[in-house]
Amino acid sequence: MQSATGEAGRHVYLDIEFGYVYGTCRAVMMPIEIGAVVHRPEDDSVRYAGEQFRYDIDVEIWKKVTDACGKTVGVATTVANMARGEYGMTYDHSFRVPDGAVPAAKATAQKAFTGLRLFMESVISAGDIPAIVVFAAAMEKKAFRTANVSLDGCMLVDLQREIRRHFKMKQVLSLDRLARLIDFSVDGSTVASTHFRYPVPGEYRHFLGAHRGMGDAVRTFLLAREYQEQLPDLEARIRALVKTCESEE
Repeated sequence: MQSATGEAGRHVYLDIEFGYVYGTCRAVMMPIEIGAVVHRPEDDSVRYAGEQFRYDIDVEIWKKVTDACGKTVGVATTVANMARGEYGMTYDHSFRVPDGAVPAAKATAQKAFTGLRLFMESVISAGDIPAIVVFAAAMEKKAFRTANVSLDGCMLVDLQREIRRHFKMKQVLSLDRLARLIDFSVDGSTVASTHFRYPVPGEYRHFLGAHRGMGDAVRTFLLAREYQEQLPDLEARIRALVKTCESEE
């Protein structure tokens, strides 16, 4: 990753949030929100881009629950409807949509994937992006295939995997845990980590929560900055965490 992000051009730090259409037994998945931070290393400037895919359809929001060591200990599930602005609705695991409703759900999901493709084309259209950085790339890879997104020669970097490989860890750390390790914070018009601070335009400030497209894109960006530019400090923090967690096991 460090060599990739050392190349000339802009670098994109990306997060996509997904939902399963409620009542389809996770058979129909669709993107519901995307956030991107576009960074120009030569002048350390940032630009933000984001989109919500708002369709009048109920989707299941699955969020991993992690412990203090960043290990997954459970899953919290709620239901949302993006078009109606309804979030945090109760999830009933026994609910099923009628069989006849599944084709319509798939059609709606395909519209969202088309929106994802158009968004990605707008972000990478300039052709000067050597790397797109995500945290845990499996879902993004699957979504790009479904949406027929061409990365146009961009390297897709999985920051979670890079950190695990660099520190030779048995298990991956969650973005929630790593964000705490770098002292991630949102304060009015700025986002910050231990060594970096960047302004955020007003139209994006209410999307900066954890597990939101823009919020996780920003957390990934600042984590990458710490990893690229302040590795000894980040390494000390991660080593201390890993040692603590291993002793507890």
